[in-house]
Amino acid sequence: MPFRKPVSTMGGLNFWDNIKQDTYFVMQKHKTGLWPYKYRILMRENSKEIANANDQYTIDMDWEYLQNNAIPRINESGFLDLNKIIEDIIKSKI
Repeated sequence: MPFRKPVSTMGGLNFWDNIKQDTYFVMQKHKTGLWPYKYRILMRENSKEIANANDQYTIDMDWEYLQNNAIPRINESGFLDLNKIIEDIIKSKI
């Protein structure tokens, strides 16, 4: 898989066009093509690059994977349940 530890973006935003974006991610295509890879996906929160590929099919598969597995799903039990976390902290202090 082309996923990797998030690192600072390389190449600057002047050389990249946004082709797809949502609340959490931005997919970009390199303008000139003179780069080791043609497409990349950035985390919107911190502009860190988490995936890259040379073909549209691969980057689309990566995008779908991120949409299905990496986006916070509020409806899931226990996911970032702040009330439960706070209650647990209070109980541990008592």
